Amino acid sequence: MLVDYSSKSNDSRMSSRLSEKRKTSLSTIRSNESLGSSLKHEFRLVYTALCGKYKTCPVPWVKCNVKTNSIEILGDRMKGNDWRAAMEALSTDNSTHHVRIKNKRYTDQLARNYEKFSSVVEAPKNIPAVSTLYVVQLISTSVYEVMINTSALVCLELENVLFDEQSLDILISGIDINQTLQHLSLAYCRIGDDACLSLCRVLRDKPNIRSLDLSGCSLSSESVNFGLLDMIKKQQVKRHEECWAHSLRYRTANPDIMHGLRRLTLNDNTSIGDYGVADLFESLKDDLYVKAVDVQNCGLTDRGAQFALSTLMINDSLVVLDVRKNATMSSAMLEAIMTRLYQNNINKTNTNQWNWTKLGRENKIESPRT
Repeated sequence: MLVDYSSKSNDSRMSSRLSEKRKTSLSTIRSNESLGSSLKHEFRLVYTALCGKYKTCPVPWVKCNVKTNSIEILGDRMKGNDWRAAMEALSTDNSTHHVRIKNKRYTDQLARNYEKFSSVVEAPKNIPAVSTLYVVQLISTSVYEVMINTSALVCLELENVLFDEQSLDILISGIDINQTLQHLSLAYCRIGDDACLSLCRVLRDKPNIRSLDLSGCSLSSESVNFGLLDMIKKQQVKRHEECWAHSLRYRTANPDIMHGLRRLTLNDNTSIGDYGVADLFESLKDDLYVKAVDVQNCGLTDRGAQFALSTLMINDSLVVLDVRKNATMSSAMLEAIMTRLYQNNINKTNTNQWNWTKLGRENKIESPRT
């Protein structure tokens, strides 16, 4: 019986080559993982070192997510020492994509008497550190430092932080300098009309901003008619010019690839009312770029719902126009708007990115059977 030793040697050579390739690929993956983790854990390392410097311990409310390359700070239970270490670490960060600072506890007013670290340490227990002037200004200056130094920050969420006027000026100046930010949320920060107008003057020349959330910011119709509307109109003009330039070069222009605002969220600003949305909805009739507008609980009546419905009748590129939770709006008008939204979305395949609630079958107009 003859044995084919050549085939056995070939098989062994092939298996050895495969094992070498596996070892090489595994080592490459491990090195890449260690490199990525070291880069993404830079904030955690700096934060831990600063905790040692200030003789405190890292708290579980300062979170660093490696997979999403994000930093989340839940500030309700944080003390003055905790804020000082976390904000100093944040101010040196230049590689994080998503920064979120959130407070769940609602405070009526800012504790201005506590503007120094020593006074915050000695403050009564019923005054949370995040409601003191010292911590609020610490947040604004640290976020400012991040925005002017980073080339990676894409999303910034500041929720329920009661900024004073000076802190808002610092924050807005940082937004003006930054060129990478795409998603900005100041939800429930109660910035008011004056700060909103200042912010809109900056954002109208910032085509990198794609979504803006000003929910619960104590806005009135003034913010919409003289700030947000002006921002949208100016971006409309710029994008029309960009579309015209594209049409000359490529014959056709795709409005979906243009820069500029795509989503505007104004929920829980009850003083906006029908007058506040009238001109906004009128402007959106010929806007092919803004895809989603949220105006839940904004004091709208059936008149405001009629403005919304007339906009949807003309503009079928608007994917979301959320007018729910307006107590004085009739269910019949809400159903008519939902039905029209269903018709506008029925042939679109890329609506999931707007996190819109599923339009139920009950809102679908059934064609009569023949």
